[in-house]
Amino acid sequence: MSHTRRRCGAARVLLAVSYCCAMLGIGAVFAPRPACAEPPTAKVAVAISLTGANATVDKQILDALRMAVDESNATGAVPPVELVVHDDHGTEDGGKAVAKQIVDSDALMVVGPGLTNLSVVAGPIYGEAGIASIVPTAYGDIVTANPTTFRPLFSTSEMGEALANYLGHVIGGKKAVVIFKESAFGRPVAIGFKRASDHLGIGVTGFSYSTPAEALKAAQDAAALPDHPAIVLASLFDESRPILAALRRAGVTGPILGTSTIATDSFAKLFADEPEERQTPGFFTDGVYAATPMIMDSAGAETLAFADRFHQRYGQDPTWRSVQAFDTARMVMAAVRSAVAAGKPDIRTRRDAARAFLTALDSPANALSGITGPLWFTADRGRKQAVRIGRFHGGMVESAPLQLIPVSRPAPEDIASGALVDTGAGSYARRQQVVYSGIYLNKVPRVDVAQSTFTADFYLWLRFGHGAGPGAVDPTEIEFPEMVHGTFDAKRLADQGELPDGTSYRLWQVRGDFKNDFDLRHFPADRQTLAVRFFNARASSDRLVYALDRRASVSPAVPAAATPEQSESTARRIAADAFHNLSQWSVRHTAESRDILLTNSPLGDPRRLGAEGVRELSGFAVTVDIHRLSLPTLSKTILPLGLLCFIMFVTLFFPAGNVMPRVATVITGALTGSVLLSSTNTQLGNVGYVVDVEYLFYTFFLLCLFCLLVVVTAERFRAAGQPPKALKVEQAARWIFLVACSLAVTTAVYAFSG
Repeated sequence: MSHTRRRCGAARVLLAVSYCCAMLGIGAVFAPRPACAEPPTAKVAVAISLTGANATVDKQILDALRMAVDESNATGAVPPVELVVHDDHGTEDGGKAVAKQIVDSDALMVVGPGLTNLSVVAGPIYGEAGIASIVPTAYGDIVTANPTTFRPLFSTSEMGEALANYLGHVIGGKKAVVIFKESAFGRPVAIGFKRASDHLGIGVTGFSYSTPAEALKAAQDAAALPDHPAIVLASLFDESRPILAALRRAGVTGPILGTSTIATDSFAKLFADEPEERQTPGFFTDGVYAATPMIMDSAGAETLAFADRFHQRYGQDPTWRSVQAFDTARMVMAAVRSAVAAGKPDIRTRRDAARAFLTALDSPANALSGITGPLWFTADRGRKQAVRIGRFHGGMVESAPLQLIPVSRPAPEDIASGALVDTGAGSYARRQQVVYSGIYLNKVPRVDVAQSTFTADFYLWLRFGHGAGPGAVDPTEIEFPEMVHGTFDAKRLADQGELPDGTSYRLWQVRGDFKNDFDLRHFPADRQTLAVRFFNARASSDRLVYALDRRASVSPAVPAAATPEQSESTARRIAADAFHNLSQWSVRHTAESRDILLTNSPLGDPRRLGAEGVRELSGFAVTVDIHRLSLPTLSKTILPLGLLCFIMFVTLFFPAGNVMPRVATVITGALTGSVLLSSTNTQLGNVGYVVDVEYLFYTFFLLCLFCLLVVVTAERFRAAGQPPKALKVEQAARWIFLVACSLAVTTAVYAFSG
């Protein structure tokens, strides 16, 4: 009777539980859904040429915009920003049609158009609707004639001014000829150059043209001038080629300066089929200067980090247009989020708020941080941005040895000493040295994991210009912060000389022990990076930049003999037998790069405020990625450990009654394993975390404990008069032991082979 009651009670409990589960399920199905917590997106229109002649260039802009928005949205910033892309086909009619579509949409701002002429026709439409547009790569002076258009880039005339300042303050020219086309591009460049030249006392002669024939005549007239003045090409990409060819064939060897339209390696390739170029590579372009917003070899830390991410995402290097677009996206996202945060629902008020946010970026103190420097606008909605000067050599554009960097807060003592130069209109600039650097590894004979050091013997060379002015830093005053043994003496040179391009060459041979933070968590399948780096602690990167020497395919001192296994790039950086002594390692990749020490603090300097409150120390590094050869390393540890496991397994077959020998064997095996583990830890040094190989030892110790438990359990059954159960325990233990060992081996092979 009591048994029946218990069954009924249990049944009632089960029914009650089932009823509750069913009711909860019905409630879950029919209960009202909570309101969606996701905030609405803030829409930004992009007016760009997806088709047409400018499609390839504008794709670089769109890729960077999308990357910036995706990275920002991934941080959880609200509201999320959505890009709405419109194709203007690269035509003025398309630009007008797209502008009308955007005005009628719910977009808060516009990025684009990418061309000056399209911005000019679309700007009034945006201005009438009160919607702000930022043109990331259009540098025409007239784009900001529209009161709601912002240009985060220097203007065409400012580019002309920069060329004049570079000619006067760096090259030292006193006379110049400007060959310019009568167009919305050529004339502003000429006007800006003349304006700055008058301030500098440079005599300027202008030759204008409208047709190709007139352009060649202007080049011939300029080449015929008896005083051999510097020549400025205020012309577009295709127009500059015949002019430059005519100048070189006429024997012009003096300074030739061009605009951003020619500041690409592809411009030099236009001359590849010319007979002079085939006979003397670089005949037409070597020594030609060109202005541009950015040159990657001397870019800052933020730009280099962006370039790495861009390459990982798109598989290609960014251009200056990509960099400008990324910074534009930063400003746009900050503006639209500020407008939404104001809480006004109507679209016109939000557009006004976004435009007001951009207008408030009116000084370095109120600037946003950008990868090209502080982001702020002048009173005419332009931007005070450094103009980088490139110089052609061997068919490529590299940063010229000296650059002019604008200084927002010039110190009176720097002006008085001449450390700063007057660039006109109350503005000043500092000369920045670009030092071409390279490291060639002769040998890395030793890697000491226990001491976290490695030994390296290498050649180091620097090429640098002169004329940086008062207070210039000596580029050879470098330090190796990770060098723990050895010294670097800048005066003990292996070679030196003065080169035809006006730069000085210095070569050292250095040998020392370098500290390295090894990560041994995945030992013995670990991968390490050996880095040799140097810095100049006396100069921030606005004074001195160490750039990769792209000219040097191999070290000037030692030719590289590449083995078939070495790639061409590897052979340029390391000797063929550099790692011959590292029997436990294989070399996978080597790289040379700028190495920037970034300090996100003004360090008490009141002149560094807002987005300028960051200090960069420029340096250089060569890194070598090495992978440990797991099999030789494991053979010294795993073979003895495997033998001990076999001995532990044999103890499971000992005859009944041999309790003490079985226990003694297990304990001896565990102690031996402890000695092996201690030996491994000694090899690795004092690490405060568990490495992968230690898990094998822990597994072995667990198996030792398992064998002891089997002995105790079996003997208890025998003492209780139950030998069959004791036998079953031992038989089951053998299978469990084999399965555990198989799993451990399989896991180890998978982990160490990865």
